[in-house]
Amino acid sequence: MACTTRGGATTISAVHEDIIRTHILTRLHGPALASAAATSSQFHALASDETLWSNICHSTWPSTDSPRIRNIISTFPRASRSFFSDSFTTLQLHPTNTTTTTVNLDRTPGLISAVDLHYRDQLVFSKVVETETVSGWFRCSPFRVDLLDPKDVVQTPIQCPKGEPESAWKELREELRLSWIVIDAEGGRAMNVSSQKAVSVTRHWLSGEVQMEDMEGMNLNGRDSLVILQRALEGKRGRKIIGEEEEEARKRYQEFVERKRERKEKMVRAEGRLDMFCVGLVTLSFLTFFYMFVMWS
Repeated sequence: MACTTRGGATTISAVHEDIIRTHILTRLHGPALASAAATSSQFHALASDETLWSNICHSTWPSTDSPRIRNIISTFPRASRSFFSDSFTTLQLHPTNTTTTTVNLDRTPGLISAVDLHYRDQLVFSKVVETETVSGWFRCSPFRVDLLDPKDVVQTPIQCPKGEPESAWKELREELRLSWIVIDAEGGRAMNVSSQKAVSVTRHWLSGEVQMEDMEGMNLNGRDSLVILQRALEGKRGRKIIGEEEEEARKRYQEFVERKRERKEKMVRAEGRLDMFCVGLVTLSFLTFFYMFVMWS
């Protein structure tokens, strides 16, 4: 490669491509590599190397290193780069916008979950689970993804909490990182449905399981969950700003909690008005009956 200088300073074009690819680009994380690709045609060509993006995906999400996920990623438009773009960016959800578009559930015959759990930057658990979505059992039963059998045990560096439970929950909220990538192999799309860092840590009072619920706290069945996931997979994505995504996730969660509280209060007020109407109707009926009884006597 020819050396080009301007005012005595050597430009980046003087550096051999193999050095850039091997010693520079391999040290960048995904967002930095994507930014470098936009700086020049030379970097764009070098940063399009599939091996670079494949290694980034595997280091970010160890579960993607399985043969099954590797094969699926290869079918994406730009392979690992497309997969990273889908899985790393944030979902742009607008709950105030309603849509009447009919969802074809048969278009997604199965979902694949690639799950990675880290504690203090150490990998604790990693697994890939496939879920069929066409049977009546799936669509009518509560949506769930079983990562472990009831008798399975996973050794972790997490120590048994001592002292007040609140301090243990706080530590888990700060130190645990969960990545749950949902993949539609047929549609060639993926998304990360986890906020990475916990927005709230509480234990379910009975089972301790993670559950998918609606605004009223009712478990969603497979059909309803699939509708939500399909629309999310096809939705817009936003740029994730490193260091700000955790605060943004907590903000969205607090907004959800506030909407849930307002919805509950609205239902309570509606039920109160209905109770008052029923009491009034019963009172009126009693007075009418009493009046007729007096007149008859």
